[in-house]
Formats: sequence, structure tokens, C-alpha cells
Amino acid sequence: MDYALEAERGRAPLSSRSRLWGFWEYTWANAALAIATWGFLIGGSMALVVDVKQGLLAIVLGNVLGVLLVGLAVSVSAGKYGVEQYTFMRSVFGHNGSRLIYFFAMVLLTVGWLVVLGIMFGRSIDSVISVVAEREVNPNGWYISLLTILAIALTAFVVAKGPTSIKVFNTIVAPALILIMGLMIWLFLHDSSVAELLSMQALDSPFSSDRANFMVAVEINIAAGFSWWPYIGNLSRITKNERVAFWPNLVGICGAAIAGEIVGMLGAVKYGNADPTQWMAETGGIWLSAVVLFFVAFANVTSMANILYTAVVGMRQMFQKLLGRLSWEWLVVAFCAIPIIVLFLVPGLYDGFMIFLVWTAALYSALTGIMIIDYYLLRKRIVRLRELFVEGRQSAYYFIGGFNPASMFAMVLGVILFAVTFNPYTFSHSGYFVFTTASLLTAAAAGAIYWILSEIFSIRRGLGGYMTVNQKTPEAAR
Repeated sequence: MDYALEAERGRAPLSSRSRLWGFWEYTWANAALAIATWGFLIGGSMALVVDVKQGLLAIVLGNVLGVLLVGLAVSVSAGKYGVEQYTFMRSVFGHNGSRLIYFFAMVLLTVGWLVVLGIMFGRSIDSVISVVAEREVNPNGWYISLLTILAIALTAFVVAKGPTSIKVFNTIVAPALILIMGLMIWLFLHDSSVAELLSMQALDSPFSSDRANFMVAVEINIAAGFSWWPYIGNLSRITKNERVAFWPNLVGICGAAIAGEIVGMLGAVKYGNADPTQWMAETGGIWLSAVVLFFVAFANVTSMANILYTAVVGMRQMFQKLLGRLSWEWLVVAFCAIPIIVLFLVPGLYDGFMIFLVWTAALYSALTGIMIIDYYLLRKRIVRLRELFVEGRQSAYYFIGGFNPASMFAMVLGVILFAVTFNPYTFSHSGYFVFTTASLLTAAAAGAIYWILSEIFSIRRGLGGYMTVNQKTPEAAR
């Protein structure tokens, strides 16, 4: 078996000797993924909710909580078994259930991020032209769509070449983006002291209560942490063991994401605009601003390439019978047609990305709670690898019709609870939200519901290959 190819595009579980990343390799890969321009967008949104001091605390607290839980849900099992994330989910949702989750969790939401980052590419290029030509920016100009399509096409070209191409792109862009962020901080401090920056107030506050505004900021950052759910499982698969699969998430993803958000927030409050493609035009002289914006535009392609790669890997496995004859390159092209269509069907996606981000938290928080309960409490970290790859009713993880009713029901109830607790459109919330947040409550509730339903329904009926008190290994339900 060509293990290098399996690590890049395959489905079979990887043995520890064939895995590529140790602690620092995975930390760097995570940092390259998380040093993304979407951090500027999320950080800029903090300026619309809280002041700088509260924003700093919310950014750190929210990201650590979100990434910690997601790492427990998907990274540890991937590091232990070396199995592709969505194939592993068969043990939780069933064969067809995992395909459905893939569709909602990866296809729809990854497509959304590709559109948002592609538009950011277009707006950054527009800002470069505006700075050099000394004209007003036109963020909604007709040519922004053409530039977005160009960004998607460039991303498809990079991903079609495989992870080696992505690695080269990351190696160039990630260190340069660190330098860009350091430069921005220096520019911020050039005419403002640290005390002045820390004393800056929010551009807007949605609620009269400081506690409510702060918890909304925390919720947004937990959502940002949960947004890594679709991606880090497949990345963790290539790590050497469980420890390496888990801890670099907190070092690499948290550190890089927090840095990007802080820059985005400071830029927004200092220049009075939450859109980074616009305030960056004011950070330095004409040519410095143009260079920064031009680089940030292409840095979006790096972020897009990382998420597109993981999406196509999952699609290749989930629908292998249907898509098995298509080459890797054609799969990439086929996937990229979807965000281009969405670009024209949902023209306001970029400006409403906060709504999009919060909806991702609604789904990922429920999935995270369910997967933590299943892996650690119900299965005791024991999964039968062979059964993950057995097709049809012969698999212990087929459940009923390829769906696990317990996990599907718990997921739906979790998403509903989230929306009741915290409205993704208006940010209005229940009274208990300021004590529980919506994401943490949803993760806990969905996990508890799944635990109860599994004990009552699945385990008693012998469904799902769970270990019983009289067994040392799980018994497959036929």
C-alpha cells in the first residue's frame, strides 16, 4: 500500500509508522490553518459588541473552550485509530447518518466559508486598487464576483495538486502573515499607546447590559472555536499518537486564531470599521497599505485551500460508490462549482457572515457533545475498525437503515435548543444564556440526550456494537 497517498487522499486507517506529523509538525500545520484572514473578520465583529478589554478576554476564553471540546470530540480518536473523520463517524451516526452529517457539516458550511473568503479576496484586491488609484472603494461592485470566482479557481488549482502544493503555500504564506500581523500591531502602537488601545470602546453594543454583551462576544468566539470541527479530525489522522493529535490544537490553532482576532479587533476599533479590507487601507502609507492588502488577498487562498482539501477528502470517502471513478482533480473541480453557484444565490453572505458563523456553532456544538459522550462514556475509547469499513447491514455500525436514531434525534434537539437560547439572526437570548452560553449548553444537552437514548434504545437492542458489562470487546449487532 502507498501510505503516502493514503495519508493524502485515502480512507484506510494509517498505522503509527506511516503517519507524518509529530508534535511540532502538527502544531505548525494547525497554525498555518488558523493564521487565516477570517480571524480578522471575527475579531472585527468584537468591535461591534464589546470594548477592547472585554474583547481580549472573550477572544481567549471562547477560543480555548471551543477548540478544547472539538479536540476531544474528533482529534483524540483520529490520533488513536488513524481513520478519516467522516468514516469514523459511522460508529456514532451510522453509515447513511454520517453521509447526512457530512453534507450539512462539511459541504454546506465549507461552501459558505469558501464564498466568504473568496469575497474577502475580491474586496482586498478592490481596496488595493482604490489605495493606489486614490478612489473610493466599491465593496459591492460587479467585479467583486469575478474576483471571487478567480479566488475559488486558484484554490482549486492548488488543491488539485495535492497536499504538497498546499504545504508549500502554507510555508510561504503563514510566516509572512505572522509578519504582517506584527507590522499591523506596530502601526497601531505607532500613534497610540497600549493604554489608549485598551481604553477604546466598542463601535456598537447590541444590548444595554455589559454582561449580556460580553457573553455574546464569548459565544461568537466559542463559535469560532467550534468552527474547526469539520477539519481537524482529518488533519489529526496524520499525527503519530493521541497526545500529538490533541495538544497542538490548543497551541497552534488557539494561538494563531487568537492573534488574528486581536489584530482584527484593534484595527476595527481604531479605524472605526469592522471590515478588515477597508480599515487596512488606513494602516500605513499608500504603498505599504497596498502591499499588505494584496498579500492578505492571497492569504485567503491558503485558508480556502486547507478547508477545500479536507472537504474533498471527506466527499471522496462518503460517496465512494458514486464518485469512485472520478479522479481527484475532477472531484476538486466539481466541489468548487457549488460555492460559485452559492455566490450568486446568496449575495449577502459576506456581510452577514456573523449569522453564518453562529449557525455553524449550533450544529457543531451538538455534534461535539454527542461524539464526546459516545467515544469516552459509551464506547470507553474502543471502536472496531473493521466494522467501520463493512458495508450494509453486516456492519455493527449500521444501526437502523444506516441511521442511528439516538444521535440524529439528539442532534436535532440540540440545534433547536441553541436557536431558542440564542437567536443567530438577532442575537436576542434567553435569561439563562448569560450563565450557560448557547454552545456549551447545547453540547451538554445534546450529549446527555444521546446518552439516555442510547442506553434505552440502542444498547438494549444490541445496536451499534457497544460493549456490555459482560464483554471485553464490542459485539457486532447483526
